[in-house]
Amino acid sequence: MRVGVFQEAHVPTGTTVHERWREVVDEAVLADELGFDFFGVGEQHFGGIIVDGHELATSSTPEVLHSFIAARTTRIHLRPMSVNLIPFNHPVRIAEQLAAIDVLSDGRAELGGARSNNPWTLEAFGIRAENTRAYRNEALRVIVAALSQESFEFHGEYYDIPERRLVPRPVQQPHPPIAISATGVESHREAGRMGIAVMMGNTSAGWEYAQECAEAYRAAIADPEPIGPWLNDSLGMISTAVACAATREEAFADGGPVALRWMEAIMELYTILADKAPDYAYLGNIRKLEGRIRDVDYLVESSPYITIGTPAFFVERAQRLHEMGADEWILRIDGMGHEANLRTIELIGREVLPAVQKLSRLPGASGTRA
Repeated sequence: MRVGVFQEAHVPTGTTVHERWREVVDEAVLADELGFDFFGVGEQHFGGIIVDGHELATSSTPEVLHSFIAARTTRIHLRPMSVNLIPFNHPVRIAEQLAAIDVLSDGRAELGGARSNNPWTLEAFGIRAENTRAYRNEALRVIVAALSQESFEFHGEYYDIPERRLVPRPVQQPHPPIAISATGVESHREAGRMGIAVMMGNTSAGWEYAQECAEAYRAAIADPEPIGPWLNDSLGMISTAVACAATREEAFADGGPVALRWMEAIMELYTILADKAPDYAYLGNIRKLEGRIRDVDYLVESSPYITIGTPAFFVERAQRLHEMGADEWILRIDGMGHEANLRTIELIGREVLPAVQKLSRLPGASGTRA
């Protein structure tokens, strides 16, 4: 089971964006030294997620951060979580950036993409919420063609590209691993059909919903129509507020405030978007947590979305996720302040990672040729 660190350059009160970005790099270096499998930041724009003076997400250019981190690390893979696969990011430019990082990192680049669950971003770039799924699915086909073919052309509903050649070509052949972030059952099913990996992001809806998403993905990828030359059969689960300490009390002291701020922000973003387009209506499921979003104990127990506790608790939770079909666990370790972030990364790296990485991959896991 692979384990990755996910961040969005959360800027606590009293810290500047400049300081936080440099800290993110140092935290990635530590994750590399400890043996985490991958590291990545999200793509968020305008610093629009602000709670109690905290800017929860300032990582607007993951490709820039990742190229800098590549120069400071030696083994960890770099995966944006996630690039917005909608028209303000042309898919050929995404492919070029991914290939460039793959070259500079000697084959450590991966792609995580998404259609965006942030109404603040969609509005600013003039993107209609009801079109994002179609944009994402077509962009993925362009990216795969550009990365995997000596020359490519594409003629679709949104992109019309004459025959061209991608420069540079990626080191990894036929192309770097590709995954999409998914919050709905249908997106999990679509990822499976396309033969690409999935990163489950809406587990706040509860354990049963997470299981439903996992089953939809596994069923679809068992009979796929791959968009590329190989299958990436990998199911990742994201925990968005993560803290690990020697005692439960210490972990909750570090991670509890992060969980509360995050849930307040997500409650607002998801409910806004749920009302904007039928295609996002399922995000309204988060309303069932309205009376519990300040109950950290409940949030930790009700789903893997918030994961706070001791190393033993993390190992136990990893086992449960693995039994549900996950072969990746993506930990958002951010927002506690630099020193607390480092403590959690180090403790997980030393006391959790060895046990979790021993969990065997499921049959047919990542990398099967189509």
